[in-house]
Amino acid sequence: MTENRVLSWTPRAIVFDCDGVLMSTEEYCLLSKVLVLRDHGVEPDADVLASLKGLHYSAAGEALARSLGTSASAEECSAQALAKQRELYRTRPSHALPGALDLVKRTSAVMPVACATSSPHDAVEHVLAEAGILPHLVCVTSPTLGFAPKPAPDTYLAAAAACAVEPADILAVEDSTSGIRSAVTAGMRVLGVGPEPSAEQRALVDHWVASLDDPELTDWAQRLALPRSEGASACV
Repeated sequence: MTENRVLSWTPRAIVFDCDGVLMSTEEYCLLSKVLVLRDHGVEPDADVLASLKGLHYSAAGEALARSLGTSASAEECSAQALAKQRELYRTRPSHALPGALDLVKRTSAVMPVACATSSPHDAVEHVLAEAGILPHLVCVTSPTLGFAPKPAPDTYLAAAAACAVEPADILAVEDSTSGIRSAVTAGMRVLGVGPEPSAEQRALVDHWVASLDDPELTDWAQRLALPRSEGASACV
């Protein structure tokens, strides 16, 4: 992790993850799978929860089917998990996380900004629109649009193409190991956000902040908006 690779650098575009980065929806991915199990009369134990955490709905089908025995196929479980996740996004309250809207507004005024998510495209667009973030984004890329889910780099590469910027010139903002791996594989610098990172996360990211309202990050975003003659010292 090298701080000056982010806070002393001017990217040409920024791509944010959604859940746990921009929006308070990070629990919905796991909860959607738990609800599928409960619909079939199964209450998951700690081991099952650990096996499901971080799995994209398409990858979780086999794990869910194993937990249910023969009562549902992997394909049926995947479809049910996707439906549950969409329902959670549309019916449960959510909000932009601290600093998210301000950072998106500031940066989108001077460069393309996008979102690369593993969650359903329509559901993510819904909560981002409700929070006032969606109008500032070039695009939202998601596996439901045909891209391979994280940790594959596809959603980030698609966002880079939509921004018309090379991946090496893009800053990705992530909170999960899977998402960080995706952005790194895509060739982007990565800003991690959230509680204290794991050793693996710390080794992979270029800088880590507790939240998007971190004062140093806010100062960096403000410098990006300065005329070149005033803000040139922020570039390397």
